[in-house]
Amino acid sequence: MSDAPTFRDLVGDDLPPAEQERLERVHEMLIAAGPPPELPPELAEAPDRRASSQERDPTGLPRRRVGAALALAAAIALVTFVGGYVAGYNRTNDSFQSVRSVELAKGAQRADVKFGPRDENGNTPMEVKVVGLRRLPAGDYYSLFMTKNGKPVVLCGTFNVRGEQATTLKFNVAYDASEFDGLQLAHYRHKDHDNLPLISAESS
Repeated sequence: MSDAPTFRDLVGDDLPPAEQERLERVHEMLIAAGPPPELPPELAEAPDRRASSQERDPTGLPRRRVGAALALAAAIALVTFVGGYVAGYNRTNDSFQSVRSVELAKGAQRADVKFGPRDENGNTPMEVKVVGLRRLPAGDYYSLFMTKNGKPVVLCGTFNVRGEQATTLKFNVAYDASEFDGLQLAHYRHKDHDNLPLISAESS
């Protein structure tokens, strides 16, 4: 059994689909390439001064050692790049400032909605994390509404998902979300131009 971490162990489930696909391809290439070659013992010491200058590369290493050193450097650079990108993305992704949150859940379907502070222009940022939603037919999409007395009043945004895996979305609404008492996630059906309510929740 391999002890190598899986892709989800490294990055979690919060990456946008495009970024997840790109990083997963890099992860698979690293796994296929295997660990970088071990540093030969002779590279840990200064080059033999008795070797003729014709046998050496301009780097100062015997030519036969240059290929191994370059391969090692390339492998280290690739691992460092992927690790740094993932760490940087996670720091950015966790930087959303939440002042209020609402959880919508029904069976395997779930939506966690966070509201940020209103900006100086009166806009309210939102972060929405959904999981358990199926991929919809062409022309259909999901709609998120603010509600009053359980009825949808204003639209927060629309979106689609590729499948039931976790997906994170960002919305921005031009109103004060605290004026409403709940949220509703609905399935917009193109065939009858109607929104079918899926999950609702009151906001505190």
